[in-house]
Amino acid sequence: MLRDNDNISSHRLLTVVHGLVVSESQMTTPAEVFEALVPVMDPEHPVSITDPRMGIVTTDLIEVTNKSISVQFKPTAPYCPMGGLIGVLIRHRLEQVYPKTKISVTVLPGTHAQETAVNSMINDDARYNSIIGQLKARKMI
Repeated sequence: MLRDNDNISSHRLLTVVHGLVVSESQMTTPAEVFEALVPVMDPEHPVSITDPRMGIVTTDLIEVTNKSISVQFKPTAPYCPMGGLIGVLIRHRLEQVYPKTKISVTVLPGTHAQETAVNSMINDDARYNSIIGQLKARKMI
């Protein structure tokens, strides 16, 4: 789900993301958040969720404020069985890269038949933590 060679290094004043140095004192941009998501792979296809051919995440679906990052994503199909997992992987990656920032991840309204269930899977902390635990146990993240 994350490429093996994509390390995250956090230092006292700097965060390094994919070779991009972002000062924690500066406001992050949607382009920097997009770059941070490059290592996240689509669970069904061997390609990044940021790949324009997939159209899952684009910079116009990313909103950044002083204390929060919101990302909407578009699953590959209205009945995409991996929609929830894609959202979980997005949230996990952003929580790793921006640990002091409130992260919100939701499916783009109208793009998934089970939108409410997918959003619940991503944003219900107990369900999310259970999924992350399972992924870690299987060495998938």
